[in-house]
Formats: sequence, structure tokens, C-alpha cells
Amino acid sequence: MKVLRTLVQVLFLGGVVALLLRGLAGHTPNTCEYYCPFGGLVALYPLARYKAYACALTELNVALLVSVLVLTVVSKKSFCGWVCPLGTVQEWLGRLGGKLFRRRFRLPKGVDRVLMNLRYVVLIAVPVLTFTVWKFDLGFRAYDPFYILFTWGGHETAAFSFYIVIGVLAAALLIPFFWCRYLCPMGAAMDPLSRAGALRIRRNRDTCTDCGECDKACPHAIPVSRVDEVTARNCTNCLDCIEECPVEGALELSWFGK
Repeated sequence: MKVLRTLVQVLFLGGVVALLLRGLAGHTPNTCEYYCPFGGLVALYPLARYKAYACALTELNVALLVSVLVLTVVSKKSFCGWVCPLGTVQEWLGRLGGKLFRRRFRLPKGVDRVLMNLRYVVLIAVPVLTFTVWKFDLGFRAYDPFYILFTWGGHETAAFSFYIVIGVLAAALLIPFFWCRYLCPMGAAMDPLSRAGALRIRRNRDTCTDCGECDKACPHAIPVSRVDEVTARNCTNCLDCIEECPVEGALELSWFGK
């Protein structure tokens, strides 16, 4: 399963890089923004009120948003752990950082809990600023590491935009999934649905030895060994916990924990 997930990650990351290269070569006007599900969320207000799309957003963004939310209901944040190119880059950098520093850095629990709420601030701020300060323009482009990285300085980015990308990528080396964990607005929008996601990890108490290897393996610091079902909002069904579990059948991917 780990090989399959890596292949899927490479496929989607390769696709967005290919789109970037085609754009830089002048072969297509479309950028990663054209396929961004969060753009669908930003598009909802003007679509409902004015029956029009803001800036470069289209019905495809809305369709992708709906698809991602349905996928979240079915399989938690598997979109983040299997599909999202920025999530893939964050994950790989986190692994590299673990090898370089021989450990995974974690913020104190209290600080971590507070910072995780920043995602909701960003989730609210982006649409509000889009329709007020930025006057229906997508001003968030200049601050969005996904857009900046995969357009290589696309429309409306600025010199400081590259420093944002550098900062986010450097932070991912130290703290796994820094952007995803603390700042990603799409992740924040998925949180409530992810908690109820049907496809989830189940722990079998009868065979579990409480060795804690699953806790160490989880890149999102979820205490897998202390729950019967993993319903945590940050679970991406990466299946690292199952891969590292030394007892066959102690952890299984299940449908509503059954």
C-alpha cells in the first residue's frame, strides 16, 4: 500500500510540475489555480449572489471542491495524504528533516493546539479579503505557497512571495506538515467532515501490544495506540501506522470502525 500511495503522489505532483513547465513554455494559459478545489470555496459567494465567478475561477473549481469534500466524507483527509502536491512536498521534506536531524521536532502541545486554529483564521480571512480589500481579485495568490511554488512566480506574486515559500518549505524540514497543520485553509474546511470520515483506522485491543510504534510512525502525532478508531481531524489515511505495526491485524483500515 505504501508503494501505491507513493505512486499516486508522484503522479499528481508530476502532473502539476508538467503544468508548470507547459505554462512557463507558453503552451497553456492554465495554472495549478485552474485545478484548485479551494478556489471553488472562494467562488461560492459571488456565484450565489451575482451568478458569476470571481477572477479566474470557474465551475471546475466548484466541481473539484465538491469532489474533495465527498472524498473527505468517505475517506477522511486522504486527499491531503495521497493527492495534494504541496502535501506531498511537505511530507517528503519532513522525512528529509527527520534524517538530517535524526528526530521529528514537535511544538509543545499547548502551542500546537493554539496554532492549529490559525487554519480557521485563514479560511475566513481569504474569502473576506477577496471580496473587500482585494475587490473580487484573488489577492491571496501572493501569499499562497501552493500557487507561488507551482506557477514559479505567477500572476500577482511579488518578490516577498518567494520568501514565503522558502519559509514554509524550511519549516517543513523541522516540523512535519507545517503549512498543512497550521495554515492550510482547505484543510480547515475539511476538518469537520474528516472527523466523520467512514474509511478509518481501527485498533484491535485483543491483538494490540501497546508497543507505541504506531504513535511514533504517525506524521501527524495522532495517539493511535490510545484509541479504538482514529477519528482525528488530521488523519490523512497515509497508513504509516499500519506499515509500522509489528503485529498483524492489530491495526486495520475499516469502514466506520467495523
